[in-house]
Amino acid sequence: MTHETVDPGTLLRHRAPDWRARAAAALAVVMLTAGAVHAEVRVNGDAGAVQVDATGASVDEVLSALGTAFPVRVKTSMALDRAVSGTFTGSLAQILSRMLQGYNYFIRRQDTEIEVTVIASQGNRAAALARPPPTPAMSLSQAARRKNQ
Repeated sequence: MTHETVDPGTLLRHRAPDWRARAAAALAVVMLTAGAVHAEVRVNGDAGAVQVDATGASVDEVLSALGTAFPVRVKTSMALDRAVSGTFTGSLAQILSRMLQGYNYFIRRQDTEIEVTVIASQGNRAAALARPPPTPAMSLSQAARRKNQ
């Protein structure tokens, strides 16, 4: 039987890491866990009576979930990243209207599909195009003279 002699200071360093290292590791775990937000969207019902439950989701995620449950297609060139949380009930049209508050949009209903086009955030204006200069109007007598020439 052999015995080894171990310096007590060495044993302590191997068994219990420095308290600062443990605290830093615990803090890192808390920060990573707290920073992770899990978005969730559930859609139930039919087009006449829809219930949407959203937790930490964006408008884009809610519209995507509605597009999975119903024939809804969304067109936009901007991020629909406004946060949405809560339970929303109503017809599909009411839910779409509620989700799109704060945006300029239009909805086109086709036979089998609803197409939502988001243009801009409310308050933002679309760029106005310059109108072409008006063409000079001819009087009836001028038009008759040209025709006879």
